[in-house]
Amino acid sequence: MYNGHTGKKLMAQVFFGPTYYQRLRHMVDDKIHARARGPVQVLTRQPVEGRSRDGGLRFGEMERDCMIAHGAAGFLKERLMEASDAFRVHVCGICGLMSVIANLKKNQFECRSCKNKTNIYQIHIPYAAKLLFQELMAMNISPRLYTERSGISVRV
Repeated sequence: MYNGHTGKKLMAQVFFGPTYYQRLRHMVDDKIHARARGPVQVLTRQPVEGRSRDGGLRFGEMERDCMIAHGAAGFLKERLMEASDAFRVHVCGICGLMSVIANLKKNQFECRSCKNKTNIYQIHIPYAAKLLFQELMAMNISPRLYTERSGISVRV
């Protein structure tokens, strides 16, 4: 056997034999996936899972914690709420409840519990959070949302 760079004969014993190669089963073209818009779940209004159903890519707790550690709060808000399941709700500025009667065409709002008509604020929350608040209200637990504009300070 000869050295390919110098052309000199190698003074060593060389073994020639069969070599086993295994082809990789996973190909990039089979794994690639992207989604802008697509189907959502009926209950939570979040994207369905899975590439075969044209679903969204999972952004789990560890990925969320990584983004928090990097200080990317704006990115988190955009990915986990605005691009997923943002929902507009009206909150009473006095009692903090979400159960507001809203007539958007006439721009009229009224709180069902305290009959407030002037101190109503519009906020954006994930639809899953709205669903959780409604389930708590069904169990007679009243979650209250206070905005900075309502002027109510809550002591924890």
